Amino acid sequence: MLRAEQGGEGSRVLVRAEREVETEPANWKPLERCIKALCAEFMWMYRESGLEYYKHIDTRQYLILDGTGRCFRRQGAELVCVDFRDEFRRATEALDA
Repeated sequence: MLRAEQGGEGSRVLVRAEREVETEPANWKPLERCIKALCAEFMWMYRESGLEYYKHIDTRQYLILDGTGRCFRRQGAELVCVDFRDEFRRATEALDA
């Protein structure tokens, strides 16, 4: 089930099977803090449960960051904290794999 709602302060929220996914406003701060100028290689996609989802424009791989810049990776149905450098390499070099 998917339904759209208007969130607070101009944000848009999608409710998907009891999970809130915010599609506005974009939050670039966690990614900028980690990679600065390389942010242009990513698209901000959405926010879910306080995590920001960024997709690399070429590889289509996600980087998932919290507000402090900690990095997460999906393993099955769970998200686990991982090393940012390793995950950044995975997301940006996926085409070479």
